[in-house]
Amino acid sequence: MIADITVVPIGSGTSLSSYIAEAVKAFESYKHEITATGTIVEVETFNDLSKILNKIKDNLLKAGVKRIFFSIKIDYKTEADTIERKVKSVLAKLEKE
Repeated sequence: MIADITVVPIGSGTSLSSYIAEAVKAFESYKHEITATGTIVEVETFNDLSKILNKIKDNLLKAGVKRIFFSIKIDYKTEADTIERKVKSVLAKLEKE
């Protein structure tokens, strides 16, 4: 399964990169890609996703954040999939145009 997670520390000012860096540490054990507005991660189970979300929460609370907004998109398939395969599929179709 592939999840796209966006985290917004609320009430923490306008420069959030130090908080986001703390949040991204939660992905260390998983294949992931940081984007400008979130992080895409490959996980096998919803329990793995829950572990990541809890670690993000813990990291941000330790950094002094009092409120956290999470936005999560999940692409669940019965077969395994990868971030690279999904991107390559779209790029291949663009090349045909």
